[in-house]
Amino acid sequence: MAGKNDGACANPKQIKTDVDCRAARPKFDNGAWSPAKISDVTGGWLYLFVTPDVSRPGNAGSKLWRMDYRFHGRQKTYSIGPYGNGRDGTFSLADARRERDKAKDLLKEGKDPSIEKQLDKHRQAAARPFAQWADEWLAKKKVEKVKRGRIVAVRDPKTVEVLELRVGYVKDRFGKLCRQDIKRPDVLAFMRSYEAEGKLETRDRVRSIAEQICNYADVEGDGYNPFRNLNGQMIANISTPRPGVTEPRDVTRVFKLISAPWTRARFGDVVGLALRFDALTIPRPGMVNEMEWSEVDWDAERWTIPAAKMKTGWDHVVPLSRQALAILRSVQKLTGHRQYAFSCSKDAPLSNNTLNKRLRLLGIDTKTDHCAHGFRTTFSTLSHHEEIKDAKAWDGDVVELQLAHLDNSTVEGLYKRHGPLALIGSRTKLMQHWADRIDHWLDPRKVMPIKGGAQA
Repeated sequence: MAGKNDGACANPKQIKTDVDCRAARPKFDNGAWSPAKISDVTGGWLYLFVTPDVSRPGNAGSKLWRMDYRFHGRQKTYSIGPYGNGRDGTFSLADARRERDKAKDLLKEGKDPSIEKQLDKHRQAAARPFAQWADEWLAKKKVEKVKRGRIVAVRDPKTVEVLELRVGYVKDRFGKLCRQDIKRPDVLAFMRSYEAEGKLETRDRVRSIAEQICNYADVEGDGYNPFRNLNGQMIANISTPRPGVTEPRDVTRVFKLISAPWTRARFGDVVGLALRFDALTIPRPGMVNEMEWSEVDWDAERWTIPAAKMKTGWDHVVPLSRQALAILRSVQKLTGHRQYAFSCSKDAPLSNNTLNKRLRLLGIDTKTDHCAHGFRTTFSTLSHHEEIKDAKAWDGDVVELQLAHLDNSTVEGLYKRHGPLALIGSRTKLMQHWADRIDHWLDPRKVMPIKGGAQA
């Protein structure tokens, strides 16, 4: 033990040259090895902090350059970095002295060198190419999305595929640049290239994604975002409502067309059954495309669409009428062993265009007359305006809840208090009445039974 103590005395009293740095060891005190602080001969509160290697007594585990200083009356320590040859993030003696001098200059300016070092790290992170920020943002979007302040998982691979495509557009144009180097005129030129092709919807989606990536990359909080507030310099994208029939003659025509046998049907005409089911349940068509058997409660006669699939970010319950259940039982014979209810040649959701394609094949113009999403317009308009004995048949909140429209404060309040089953009794009556009403359009000899208490 005496030999080790003698060896500890060989430690340099001060750091004069690089030889002293290499020779520096921890100190031996009270029978144990402990860290040693060896000050630099040039002063300025710089020292080499040498920690012991627990696996090799007497040897240095690490050698770190540090500097003690006072800031606003408080004693603080500035960590410069590990001793080394000046490469791979290490600092030689000359490097450490230069860093000390920089820190002293900052102190003269009233700045805390430790805080400034952290800020430098943030600035270096912010200087990453835009493509790296885009990839990081996309990685988060692949596993989560936020709706109404809640995080729900993104399970739809189609959503991820579209995101990847649009992020790719942004990366191709701006990926090699840093956020601060992306200039507004270049962004406008990029957006106008979509306008020249008449792709206003794509332009707006791509711009929105780029704006979100910029916000994500703004670690300094400077607010610079060249993709923001461009409406005044771009062609207005005036969206037109998706068409849906509302006149009695047109409504009757559409429902007769979709209910008639389809001579070219394949796989039991799953597509035709999906279209009729969509008309009976009036969700957004994508929900029918992606419907899974696990979402159907046969006993309760309900279909629960999980929050992850919903635009609102909340679960949505669809009461199933007798007619809707009959369709599902027919489909179950075809795809009951699969994950997705309305799947054709393979166990996969129907494409977004499938239902509209069938409507077009039936002779319905989906751009001007009626589209799959238009069943929601038909249902909403006719249900809101239906009267029974000169009185409004259905309370507006019942209709809006069934459409999963939660923008109205009253409807949102109902949902928050009662959850997915808010006004479920009235909604069940509404959906059965809607199915009976469709049967009446198909065959006027069928009577629509109207029970009391339909109005909430």
